Amino acid sequence: MAFVGYIESVSNLHTSEMRCKWLGRLLAGRFDLPSVEAMFRQTSEETEVMKRTTRFYRRHCISTYSIDHTDEMCREMGWSSWRKKGNWLAEAFSAYNNQDYKEELKIN
Repeated sequence: MAFVGYIESVSNLHTSEMRCKWLGRLLAGRFDLPSVEAMFRQTSEETEVMKRTTRFYRRHCISTYSIDHTDEMCREMGWSSWRKKGNWLAEAFSAYNNQDYKEELKIN
């Protein structure tokens, strides 16, 4: 079972589109999911990090983790998670926006 399409704000529209692309490619068999144990381990680790590092834990805020989530989806689909086209300074210090994902989102 999969749920896609939740949009919290205009700033994360690309995340919903990436989730749809990810789900479509998963269902088409273009990549495999990690083992259940690996997914539980990752979820537990991320939950512990959130508890220690953010005041938003247990609140309705996803903005802090949407970039990491999108990068993870890109890696699973075999896409580069670097959005700033090889410019490591921009990658490290510039905000991401929807235009940073436009090339991958055009791909079938």
